[in-house]
Amino acid sequence: MPTRRTEVAEALVEDIYTKTSVLRGNVQRQFIFLNEVNDFPFVTFIPREEVRTHRGDGRKLASLQLSLRAYVHNGNPGGESIRDAENIGIQIEQDIIDQFAASHRDLEVEEARVIAFRTDEGLVAPYGIADLDIVIVYEVNV
Repeated sequence: MPTRRTEVAEALVEDIYTKTSVLRGNVQRQFIFLNEVNDFPFVTFIPREEVRTHRGDGRKLASLQLSLRAYVHNGNPGGESIRDAENIGIQIEQDIIDQFAASHRDLEVEEARVIAFRTDEGLVAPYGIADLDIVIVYEVNV
């Protein structure tokens, strides 16, 4: 039986490919570098540390930190790659993370939020990179 941490990460993968234009095979739970990507848009994320808080009466909450990176490609070397990177980052934040807790009550998710959002600011045009630091808080059943 998978752990709650694994279930939350898998739910995030499913939300990304069902609520965005990212294909299922273009969402990875391991870090992938830009030079390894052939199909765009592409999303990669790494679950970082899980901090547990004991609330009494046997109740434990876990705060899972994730580093998510989205790669986009626009054949035009102009400023469109910045816009595309911002757009996919905003879409992930608004359509997935902001709705994650309400969508996954079955996993006892209490809160999900983006704590940092950055782009490459056009440094790797015609590619674009959006980085999001995410925290998901859920109840742990041990």
